[in-house]
Amino acid sequence: MRSSKMMLSLVAAMTLLVASTVFAAGPCGNCPGFGGGKGMGPGAGLAQIDNLTKDQKDQFNGLRTEFLKKQEALRTQKAQKRIELMDLASKTPQDEAVIQKKKEEIWALQDQMRNEGRAFGTKIRALLTPEQREKLGAGMGGGRGCCGQGAGGGRGMMGMGSGHRS
Repeated sequence: MRSSKMMLSLVAAMTLLVASTVFAAGPCGNCPGFGGGKGMGPGAGLAQIDNLTKDQKDQFNGLRTEFLKKQEALRTQKAQKRIELMDLASKTPQDEAVIQKKKEEIWALQDQMRNEGRAFGTKIRALLTPEQREKLGAGMGGGRGCCGQGAGGGRGMMGMGSGHRS
């Protein structure tokens, strides 16, 4: 019994270590980032547009700050839920209903983060003129991560993946 808890804890620690290394590495560098360019972060593709007005830049900076604050709060909540899930998964006997509910809470936060990103992209595109939107292309407000691979359906320890499938 004790050895299975130790093994479960070891697997959880290794999973977190590997996941943090993967996420720290960032995108592969050979594909477009969030904004359609190779840059990282929200609105990185706007660097392609050299004729933004001062008003557009100011509005963009305000939207970006608001977006980043929301994302940070959601990431913090998600991290706390993951810790709670690992704690639930390490207990014996396991309550599958409670574990499933915690997973669904994490998935809801992921969905909320994704929706915030889409809304941010839509707001940014609304600031641009038709010519600027054409130059920017389809990159802003969409995309699935590096080289078409997004978070979803991963199956790690106790079914904790980076996304969910419905």
